[in-house]
Amino acid sequence: LYYYLGAVVNFSEDPVVHFKYIQSACMLGQFKEAERVCRDSNIYKPEQVKEYLKNAKLPDPRPLIHVCDRYDFVDELTEYLYLNSLLQYVEVYVTKVSPAKTPQVVGKLFDLGANEDFTKRILMAVGTACPVEEMVEIAETRN
Repeated sequence: LYYYLGAVVNFSEDPVVHFKYIQSACMLGQFKEAERVCRDSNIYKPEQVKEYLKNAKLPDPRPLIHVCDRYDFVDELTEYLYLNSLLQYVEVYVTKVSPAKTPQVVGKLFDLGANEDFTKRILMAVGTACPVEEMVEIAETRN
């Protein structure tokens, strides 16, 4: 199925084809390919793919990170990564993928009762790429 769908996924306009390809790529450990489709395709249903990737508990959550970043599921992504002890991917997300969404991530970490040192480390890693005004607003309302 993976190889068959791989031949048609780039030309298909069917969300089921894209979803099944992501699903089969994950089952076969082809995380780079799943990541590519999650990052580049506009065809799949984001809610369906997000739920599948969360339930699959992949060792590499980059496909999930791309889906959640593109379709603004940042709170759910942060909660998933934090509760599954994938803290290094929280840091990767805010430093490399989307520094502008750092306030949302930090706000969710506050809500989850995350370690203060971890939150500080994230803020230090992001540095000036973090939108300060929004970060101050999040800190004032949640702390």
